[in-house]
Amino acid sequence: MDVQVADEIDRRIIDALRADGRRPFRRIAAELGVSESTVRARYARLSSLGIVQVVGLADLHTVGTVEGHLSIQVLGGETRRLAEELGRRPEVRLVAAAVGAADLVLDVVFPNPGAFQRFITSELPAYGGVRRVEFLRTAEVIKDSYVWEG
Repeated sequence: MDVQVADEIDRRIIDALRADGRRPFRRIAAELGVSESTVRARYARLSSLGIVQVVGLADLHTVGTVEGHLSIQVLGGETRRLAEELGRRPEVRLVAAAVGAADLVLDVVFPNPGAFQRFITSELPAYGGVRRVEFLRTAEVIKDSYVWEG
């Protein structure tokens, strides 16, 4: 895949959809000064390449779930194995190798505090190779913009 797959117009289309995933292509086209068919074709290409996906996201702070970020220090050469095993769990939404105090960073979502507690105290240690776990839960979101700036 080309390193520069998305150009400035693609990025602006993505930003418009990020702000409102139901925004009509006609409106996006008018805002960007391009034709509706341009927006439609570019969206189709970005979608087929897996670059963009329009989905509904719940504000997890308001629906009673336990969500947050785990940083995990891993013993020895177990990082890749542990990452792959944890990545198969439905509660784990993101697994990333890290550089710094942690070897892995996970974004997790649990339906309730009991499920989260079981995961931390008994299920996670059962995987082996886990040296230390820290949990970080966001409170108030101050900024959430993930928008390209021209």
